[in-house]
Amino acid sequence: MRVSRLLTPGTLIFTSALVIGILAAFLVKWGNPLNMGICVGCFLRDISGSLGLHQAGVVQYLRPEIIGFVLGSFVAAYAFKEFRTRGGSAPLVRFFLGM
Repeated sequence: MRVSRLLTPGTLIFTSALVIGILAAFLVKWGNPLNMGICVGCFLRDISGSLGLHQAGVVQYLRPEIIGFVLGSFVAAYAFKEFRTRGGSAPLVRFFLGM
């Protein structure tokens, strides 16, 4: 079987969904609450609490998953040459300062 047949968009989407689902299950096994797997809305709520934007003590936690999402997407965009500077001075420095 040729490699080009294995790398169709449908196969890549299915494989990506499978990997994300498996990682979500492992996140729950490693300590995330059962209803949370990969819940970006919940992660953002926790991060806003850790920044002091609300006072609910249970959800004031800086989620490392969001930092991983941002850095991982940056590395992927940079690796596949999709990261383009849009002008201004030191856009890479501004990217990291904006995080």
